[in-house]
Amino acid sequence: MWFTRVNRSALESGVVINDAGTGSQVDADTHEWEQAMVRNLLNPTQRPPEVHFYLMSASSFGTVSGENIQSDLQFLSLGFGVVFVFVVLMLGRRNQVEARPLLSLMGLSCVGLAIVVSYGTCSAYGVPYGPVNSILPFLLLGLGIDDMFVILEAWQSLSSEEQQHPLRDRIGLALGRAGVAITVTSLTDFLAFAVGCTTVLPALRYFCIYSAIGIVSVYFFQATFFVACLTLDQRRLEDRRHGLFWCWKMSPDWSPNSCSQRDLCNEFFSRFYAKFLLHPAVRVIVFLLTSVLFFASTWGLTNLRQEFDPIWFLPQDSYLYEYFEKQREYFPSSEEPGSVYLSNSSLENELPKIQELSESLRSVEYVAKVDSWVDKYVEYWENAITANQTLFPDRLTQFLFSPSGAQYRSRNFRFNSTLRCREDAPPVTATRIDFSYKLLSSSREEVQAMEAVRTIVQGANMSGEARVWGRAFSSWETNKVIKEELFRNLGVALVVVAVATVVLLASVVASSMVVLCVLFTLVDVAALIHWWGLTIDTVSCIDLVLAVGLCVDYAVHVAHTFLTRTGNRAQRAADTLATIGPPVLSGGFSTFLAFVFLANSSSHVFQSFFKIFFGVCVYGLYHGLVFLPVLLSLIGPASHNAITPQHLTPPHTISSTRSPHPLEQKNGKFVEKSLDTEGRGMPAGENKKGVGEFTVDGESKVPHTT
Repeated sequence: MWFTRVNRSALESGVVINDAGTGSQVDADTHEWEQAMVRNLLNPTQRPPEVHFYLMSASSFGTVSGENIQSDLQFLSLGFGVVFVFVVLMLGRRNQVEARPLLSLMGLSCVGLAIVVSYGTCSAYGVPYGPVNSILPFLLLGLGIDDMFVILEAWQSLSSEEQQHPLRDRIGLALGRAGVAITVTSLTDFLAFAVGCTTVLPALRYFCIYSAIGIVSVYFFQATFFVACLTLDQRRLEDRRHGLFWCWKMSPDWSPNSCSQRDLCNEFFSRFYAKFLLHPAVRVIVFLLTSVLFFASTWGLTNLRQEFDPIWFLPQDSYLYEYFEKQREYFPSSEEPGSVYLSNSSLENELPKIQELSESLRSVEYVAKVDSWVDKYVEYWENAITANQTLFPDRLTQFLFSPSGAQYRSRNFRFNSTLRCREDAPPVTATRIDFSYKLLSSSREEVQAMEAVRTIVQGANMSGEARVWGRAFSSWETNKVIKEELFRNLGVALVVVAVATVVLLASVVASSMVVLCVLFTLVDVAALIHWWGLTIDTVSCIDLVLAVGLCVDYAVHVAHTFLTRTGNRAQRAADTLATIGPPVLSGGFSTFLAFVFLANSSSHVFQSFFKIFFGVCVYGLYHGLVFLPVLLSLIGPASHNAITPQHLTPPHTISSTRSPHPLEQKNGKFVEKSLDTEGRGMPAGENKKGVGEFTVDGESKVPHTT
């Protein structure tokens, strides 16, 4: 073991490095010497081949874990590329004009801009950046793509009458409808992470600050920059220019191929899925499946363990991981060191209390041994406790320069001036008593051991300060509060989501259903954590708070669309699936594509993120697109839109009104197309009678938006 002396003068002059391994500051020269030592000891060319070194330095943990996370960021680039291809396929159509590659790129660039704003703003105000913050781009990517699909769905759902308006008015109508949906989801996400900013866990608090700013930024850029890009791209499309090379204008006789005009996802939801899901027998099966899943997940949740080992952050092929493995193999009885620090105390008067404190520490069942300089001092001076206390400075000097006390001189004492041999010891500013914990088998025992020693020290009634510290206390402190903080943050987040959805959806029933879906998803994901071998630690705690922000989006979109539809509950549920189902499914699947490559990561942070968010996507989409529509079809709230007997032009039809194509070739020329009630195109001016009408209780009705 080597000890390096930190150059305090260099720290004061600003030549400093923030050592990620210890959270403390070190001067640049000392840090460089340490790195050189690691490189030299790991160099196999200067030692016999049968000799192996296993080592750890003060900065090894931060360096190795940080490099591991940074190296795995390549999966982020790969995920962005795959998501870009998926978004291009889903936003546009499969022909030269209606493909939207540049619009897709601009939509993803909004996510990049939001990441820059989040990181830049937080860094400017001194908010620390932790290793877990590396998963923030995946969160913002999922939210940004979700907003993109909702805006495009609103644009494509404009009625035939609305499609006759000027482009700027059509954009306004589309954003007026999509704006409500993305505002509801963005605000609930922001509030969920704002609650997390109040936690006592620094890593979670800092991550929530970064996330909250990132969510607001994504919302701003999607509602402004992306909509502006959509306007320009639509102007290009209506001018029949190439989707990638805008300067290339297609010939007048160009027409799209018939295959590109089919939207398979929309057809699946409107023609097959809605009818199948809302069949009475299927609805019963859905309720039974959801109930079984919830009760099974509740059992799994009760078995979820609270455990955290910093070694999990290390790749198994790193020199530091090998060091810990060899330490456990060759030194299995290694104990966890700790110390009791005393300052501003009159040692000559406190010796009996310090000796009593040492004996009390030995009586703790979790303490293996106590190394107290007071015991050695009493042995050295047989009458040290009862002798004249004025002799203490001289006797302390003699003891610390003796064979019995020399080991404590620099390790256990700090004086206000230099200690010299044959001179009275200067006043002691601080001293410590060393001890070690036994090997503990669980996080519960670790917390109990830490609290037992603290209780003894607090009850010692020392005249000055008395504090306990151990190298493992950082993880033990986390284990002490993380479970309580997790459930507190999730509970408060659910309350905030409930209040926000009540205000924004203007429906207590719809808000209750959204919260129910979020609750079911969280329980299912928490059980999946247990079944997948994860535990409650800092990473899983952050990921579960993230889960609230993502899974609420799926349910809110469905509930909001249901409230805007008219007809009976079954009709509104079917129309909701046909309208919002494709963008919700596309948003969830694109989020899954963004992090699917993290399955190959060697980082505990990214592996945990993949496992938890796999559950969020699967369970979130299930409750949003399966359970919630069935629930709404049975006991859904009343529509916000009134039905009037007057023949008014509907803003949109009740069935899916997604336009297959905005242009139609007639007599060699392109003309605007209208839509019938089934979403089929008709030439303008030839609308069928009763477009937009539907039947309620045998009476023909026309939808009217209040």
